[in-house]
Amino acid sequence: MKKILAHWILLMCLAAPLHAQQLVDGVVALVGEEIILKSDVDAQVALFAYQNQVDPKTPGLWSKMLESAINQKILLTKAKLDSIQVSSNELDQLLAQRMAFIKQRLGSDEEVVKYFGKPMAQLRADVREELRSQRMIEELQRKRFQGVTVSNAEVQKFYETFKDSLPSIPAEVEIAHILIRPKVDSLAKQSSLDKIKKIEEELRAGKKFEDLAVEFSEDPGSAKKGGDLGFVRRGEFVKKFEEVAFGLREGQISKIVETEFGFHIIQLIERKGEAIHSRHILIRFDQTKRNDQAAIDRLKEIREQISAGEISFGLGARLYSEDERTAQSGGDITLPQTGANRIPVESIDSQFRDAIEKLKVGDISEPRRIALGGDDYAYHIVHLKYRADAHKMNLEQDYTRIKNFALQQRQAELYEQWLQALRKEVFWKIKL
Repeated sequence: MKKILAHWILLMCLAAPLHAQQLVDGVVALVGEEIILKSDVDAQVALFAYQNQVDPKTPGLWSKMLESAINQKILLTKAKLDSIQVSSNELDQLLAQRMAFIKQRLGSDEEVVKYFGKPMAQLRADVREELRSQRMIEELQRKRFQGVTVSNAEVQKFYETFKDSLPSIPAEVEIAHILIRPKVDSLAKQSSLDKIKKIEEELRAGKKFEDLAVEFSEDPGSAKKGGDLGFVRRGEFVKKFEEVAFGLREGQISKIVETEFGFHIIQLIERKGEAIHSRHILIRFDQTKRNDQAAIDRLKEIREQISAGEISFGLGARLYSEDERTAQSGGDITLPQTGANRIPVESIDSQFRDAIEKLKVGDISEPRRIALGGDDYAYHIVHLKYRADAHKMNLEQDYTRIKNFALQQRQAELYEQWLQALRKEVFWKIKL
């Protein structure tokens, strides 16, 4: 239900320059107070043909995309009638992300203006309005279908009907881990602290933040850009850094902040809704002077607690793991695209694959070193929670998946019925 409108917006932003609408165009349909231009439909046809590798002149394709555009306008009209609202803060955040994506693809503001054939301010206004429409429709659909469920009997009926066409499942596992970072030697930490204190003194003396970042910062990704980190939403920084960065006022410079990476000084440049634009100076810890054995011993103690039944693995992760992404979910490793716990073996990072290779379901590995990128590393223990060989999807092993398929089918049926009812409720007319 969301894909057509999302694709339409993506095409408007990238595939078809907006100045193309200055060519011969015309109204091809009316929906309530909304109009649909020939160029709108042409854009959808071009995107569909590109994504599906078909000829855009395929008989019936243009008419199909016109119907799709009418349906989206009907949904938008219904959303307006139902007074569906989207907050300005949410739109600001979505717009910032979309414009950053466009700029990244095209290279610069000048290239964006050239490509779309209109001033940046007008482009931002157009994209913002399309994003508003998209979110209004999504919220309308969410409210309409959020209570839809399927019973166990419906799941079984769906399986019996479609079991021969259900996909095969590759070998997969469910795993969790508890991660401990070796602590930096106190003398090495003090050396880093002394360096950043000198930088702090230079800031107080009036030197520019960005100049000091270029000269001293040890973050290779941002130092050359004056420490600039761009716009970032909550959840993308490590916790200690985020707490400080989001608590600053625009233009304010933080005190020295310690994270697992080293010592930082942060400056907030700009705030837009729930996103902030900041810069930082980082002085790293000397990673060659860490107490590895202490981290290994701590993991062994945690492993013994779990094996003795004193705590569960999930509680151990919540209490002790230093992986901020997984600790509060009990250490569960998930697919980043979907959040699913079951991961195809072929998709698992080789470090995890090696850790579980000889484990039986329920076992916990001995502490193992894991690379975290660059010269950063840690130690972890890995719990194998589930393992299954490649198999044909079945109710015993894949009930949740099959239930989701059944639910999607039910939602699609209800959506089609609802849409047909709306087509009778909302005025629309094709003008060809």
